[in-house]
Amino acid sequence: MNNEATIFSRHYCVFFEKTITTLQMENLLREFMMSIGRTLSSYGIILGHIKLLAKLSELAVDHYLFLSLTTLDNVNVIPSKCWPTVSGISIGCIELDVNVLVFGYTINEVEVQVDGALKKLGRGR
Repeated sequence: MNNEATIFSRHYCVFFEKTITTLQMENLLREFMMSIGRTLSSYGIILGHIKLLAKLSELAVDHYLFLSLTTLDNVNVIPSKCWPTVSGISIGCIELDVNVLVFGYTINEVEVQVDGALKKLGRGR
């Protein structure tokens, strides 16, 4: 087991096979976070944190969701002030900034988990 902190930070563009709503996207992002967290946790607690900034590519930069996970029973979701105004639109892609700081895992182990979660989410680039 790695006793050093591993820091993973990457930017992705995720394209969906079919357009989705903002509510569907929020649910998918919660599951994305949980998918990463399940394998990087110990007894439901992440020794560090997983953060995600999701921005709508089709709109201005102030339309985003910020998600944070430190325990598996609670994905914190903070929307931008204008997020509620986009609830009726269809989304074809999103931009993700994924940041993971975790103890006990190597960078390769974290990359494998993020890549697996991205494959479930959509087509990441």
